[in-house]
Amino acid sequence: MATGDTVLTDDSLIRRPEGLGIALTVPWYRSLWLSSVSDIAVTVEGRAIPKDDLRVELGERTFRVDELADQWDVLWFIQDRLVVVVPLDEPPAAGRPVDVEVSVELRLPYMQIAPQKYVTNHASNRRSLVAQEGAGR
Repeated sequence: MATGDTVLTDDSLIRRPEGLGIALTVPWYRSLWLSSVSDIAVTVEGRAIPKDDLRVELGERTFRVDELADQWDVLWFIQDRLVVVVPLDEPPAAGRPVDVEVSVELRLPYMQIAPQKYVTNHASNRRSLVAQEGAGR
């Protein structure tokens, strides 16, 4: 089973014009439907980012966190990075470490334990990261 410490990697933070992109790896040992993601929470420099402000990108598609449950036909492959876009008034300066915490909650669709109830996996990772330049959309 994958753990929370696999969610963020050294190159997860991306400077973007609107703020930051945070590239996440699947916190599980196999690919999952995007509808398996039941929640994402982000904190930057100790400030919780409102969920309604976050956008999630997978490939060329963009979703709000509350739209993920409806994406039953979109696979988050184990080799893909899900990018959570965090709007900030001013992106952090280049080269400056940024304290980032991300929590991802998954419903595991092939592990049903009761009608309409599934095993969940909660993965949380906090790291100090330096934003990569010129990456992302």
